[in-house]
Amino acid sequence: MVLASSAALADDAIFAAQKKLQKLGYYGGKPDGQYGSQTAAAIRRYQVAENLKVTGDLTPQTLKSLGISAPAPQSAPSAQPGPAATPVPQYVAISQIFKGGPYITAPTEVQIATIRHAQKNLKLLGFYAGPIDGQVTTSLIASLKAWQKDAGFRQTGRFDESTLKGLNLMEN
Repeated sequence: MVLASSAALADDAIFAAQKKLQKLGYYGGKPDGQYGSQTAAAIRRYQVAENLKVTGDLTPQTLKSLGISAPAPQSAPSAQPGPAATPVPQYVAISQIFKGGPYITAPTEVQIATIRHAQKNLKLLGFYAGPIDGQVTTSLIASLKAWQKDAGFRQTGRFDESTLKGLNLMEN
């Protein structure tokens, strides 16, 4: 019986986290209380934005930062102290990756399509192993920097003009 109630609490915590992450712009799925790859990715994006230990799990530190008091069966809290910062919405992450490039003022839909295309191209080139979802993640930025280094470009982790042209992402 303890396992069943513990599972119910975990489902409640996952559901609450999904709802909160959706409201903050990190989770695009339908909150269902089920932990899956979309939930893990949303948690990782949130943890990166909040300077939390990036695990993709609902650690006590992550739950606290989200303002969720339901217990989760996780390890002890991380010893990383950190102020609770305001979450960085997805549009801020998108604007950072396009900063200084020609697509900084492009509509969000165009930027997201460009990110997806970049993820696809970087995956085909063997630099990116993540999902093709149009999300700016630390994995995408690291892949972009690795490709920029390999291509002999400045390692900015951003979609500047030379990077966009080099990855065939810019119309001539």
